[in-house]
Amino acid sequence: MIGCDSGMSTQSGYDATALWEILTDTVHVLPMYKHHKRYAEKNVLPERPRISAKEIALLMGMPLGEAIVILEELRASSKGTLEDESKTKAVPGKSLLDYGAK
Repeated sequence: MIGCDSGMSTQSGYDATALWEILTDTVHVLPMYKHHKRYAEKNVLPERPRISAKEIALLMGMPLGEAIVILEELRASSKGTLEDESKTKAVPGKSLLDYGAK
C-alpha cells in the first residue's frame, strides 16, 4: 500500500485528547450510530451493564471505535456527567487501548 504507515506514532503530533475528538467526530457521522446507541442503551446495557467495548462490537456487528464511543457516552450520561455528547473528551488515565481488554 502506498504511503501506509504501520501505526500512529508519538511523532504524529496527536495527543490523547485530539485522537479522542477525531474518533468521536468520526463515529457521530456513521449512518448507524444513533440506532446502535439506542439499541445498546435500551437492550444491551440493562442486561449486561459491565459489557466491554470489544464484546458489544462483536455482539452488534459494529466497529470497535464506535462501541468505545457509545459505551463511554452512555456510561457518562448514566452518571449525569455528560453535557453534550458531541463534546465528549478523553477519560483521564485511560487510553483507547484500555477499551479492548476484557
